[in-house]
Amino acid sequence: MSVERLEKIIEKRNALESLAKKYPDVLGDEYAANCGEDLKLEEKIRENYREKVDANRELQVGIVGRVKAGKSSLLNALLFDGKIILPKAATPMTAALTILSYAEKLEVKIRFFEENDFAALRDTSAVYEKKMKELIELKVEEYKQKAKENPVKRFDEGKSRERAERSVRRLLNEDIRLSGAYDQYQKIKQSSVAEDEVVGKIITLYPKSLEEISLMLADYVGSEGKYMPFTQSVEIAYPNEKLKGMRIVDTPGFNDPVPSREKRAYQLLKASDVVLILSPAGRYLDEKDKEVLENITVKDGLRELFVVASQIDTQPYGDEYKVFNGDVFKVRDEIGKRLSGQTTSVLSSLNIVGVFEQLINDDGNRIVLTSGDCHSMYLTFDRRVEWDSNKNQIWNNLCAEFRDYFSDKDANTSRESLKRLGNTTLVEQKLEDVKKKKDEILANSGNQICQSLENAVESLKEGMSKALTSQISRIQTCNLDTLQNEKNGIESFCMKVEPGISRAVNETVADWRSEATRSLVSFVNDLSGDARSDANHAKSEFTRHHSYTTGHLWWKQSHEYTTQHTRVNVVQLRSSVEDYISKVNNSIKMEVLEELEQLKRKISSKIAIVWAEKAAEQSLDSDAVANRIRAIIEGLNLPDFKLPEGGLPQELKGSGSLEDEQGDNIMAVCRAHLSKLANTLSKTLTDEIASYAGAISKADIAKELLSRYHKQLDNLIKDIQNKEQSIVMYEKVKKELEAIA
Repeated sequence: MSVERLEKIIEKRNALESLAKKYPDVLGDEYAANCGEDLKLEEKIRENYREKVDANRELQVGIVGRVKAGKSSLLNALLFDGKIILPKAATPMTAALTILSYAEKLEVKIRFFEENDFAALRDTSAVYEKKMKELIELKVEEYKQKAKENPVKRFDEGKSRERAERSVRRLLNEDIRLSGAYDQYQKIKQSSVAEDEVVGKIITLYPKSLEEISLMLADYVGSEGKYMPFTQSVEIAYPNEKLKGMRIVDTPGFNDPVPSREKRAYQLLKASDVVLILSPAGRYLDEKDKEVLENITVKDGLRELFVVASQIDTQPYGDEYKVFNGDVFKVRDEIGKRLSGQTTSVLSSLNIVGVFEQLINDDGNRIVLTSGDCHSMYLTFDRRVEWDSNKNQIWNNLCAEFRDYFSDKDANTSRESLKRLGNTTLVEQKLEDVKKKKDEILANSGNQICQSLENAVESLKEGMSKALTSQISRIQTCNLDTLQNEKNGIESFCMKVEPGISRAVNETVADWRSEATRSLVSFVNDLSGDARSDANHAKSEFTRHHSYTTGHLWWKQSHEYTTQHTRVNVVQLRSSVEDYISKVNNSIKMEVLEELEQLKRKISSKIAIVWAEKAAEQSLDSDAVANRIRAIIEGLNLPDFKLPEGGLPQELKGSGSLEDEQGDNIMAVCRAHLSKLANTLSKTLTDEIASYAGAISKADIAKELLSRYHKQLDNLIKDIQNKEQSIVMYEKVKKELEAIA
């Protein structure tokens, strides 16, 4: 049903586009300006829909929450049997984006920062240092003035400067993006690793156990890890039945000074089918959480929302404790009632477009009180030597205040109480329920996308209708003398505005060229890294058993031994290359188009600013020209994007499998070919972006815009001079527009 609905939407969108092309002088600019991103490309509409309703795709679970909200503790408890596999983030900068998924074999993929990430950190760090110096000087001067006003108080330059530095640092640390960038860049500068050793690289590790994962990750995301300052994301795939059909994304936050990490976090959250909002019970849904919540939308099929009040083990000691002295679970339930009310209050204030409607209406079933640490303690109760200082402190507090439930003397009761207080099984159940509802979620996703597109198409139609109505009104009410005076003032206006528009366009194009090149090359490298990882799965190890006999007749003796070998499946290897080529062919053109759309938006915005500044001096209509700006940019004749052809080497066209040295040789051929394809594609993209930038720079947008504005006034004057005939024509177009259902 949704497919038919989608095709009707596309049909209506195409009809509106055809009408705009039929009457370009009347509707062309309005269509170009009001056709939103969701409707821009018919191919993109279908692709987005297919992705969302694909029955074979994994359900994506996004986990959001501030740093130290207990996300790592919860995931360790849920997925790693309470073992500390995922290290806790000490600061926003040690909080790498973490993605967990199912695989037959353990695999860890590490992605490092892109070149523009280092540039952004460097620039933001410089801003921090500049502000630091300026504010310290102001503070020192303030202390000096206060000392002058108080003769008894002696001014000490050194101590005042130290005091000022502490005060300013506390102030600047409130800005996580700013202070985080400074701290991160200091770590980068102090690191023994050079930027060019890691920039844009993806490495794949193959640990033999969960414990080995923990040791490996310490080097990349641990607070003292060698590569921590450079790590963008960590992807862990391993054989855990709980993860089948599901991918969990732990986002690091949304005040991230690292552009690629923040962008990817937004994209992944936007694509999530389920979102778990983690908030520490002791600082539940405060201002920091509100900043996180503002990044959650209902767009693109987001269907299920849950709130997890984490670290509940820290809370049973307040007012509720006094009422239910000694009963830890009555205390917990009472805390739950309080937090439920708080949830409704906070989310109602943020529910601008109905994002949190589910939670507000059904908060009793969608709020879970948990303690990842308690669940971990339950799982490792017989191995208490493994507990860290935090877990030991939790245990001591619980034993002191709730002796009936926690004690060294009653292991069974203690273990069961830890499990109940941990309550992570309820989170597991929520996720299992979601997996069972997969078909329903996919269907809802399709319906929601269709609803969003229908709204966008209807909005486009209404915008075009209003433009026609406005034009009819102008014909009926505008004064010819006023219009003529406006036309006469255009020439002097042109001289003022042209240089500013040209400068704005050239600066915007130059910045975009470097950003777009970095972004697209990074995209290609990501696909290439995925392909190399897939290729590695074509290689397996096996043992071959041998036997031989020595002696003869009755002195014969049998001997056995084994040898280790490797085997490479040629078909599987070839498939990894073909999949790479297919993904590139299916995705890269769309990525290029999206980059171009970004450029168009930036140019439109910059020109509009320049126009508005100058137009104010001459009382020209800035709003009327906005559509013309967009229409010009949409109409630019840009070069066609052409993908390089990528065939297969002869060695990869075979079948069967190859062993040992032969297998290693064909693996080397595969890797070399993937690298060659990635390098060729990266060069093509760099050249194409340069070509686009050159074409836009050569197009005299300023002259075209002013010419169109001139033409717009001329047409309006003609329409007024032939008022009755013009109104009849516009009414005819309106009827054709209204007929599009």
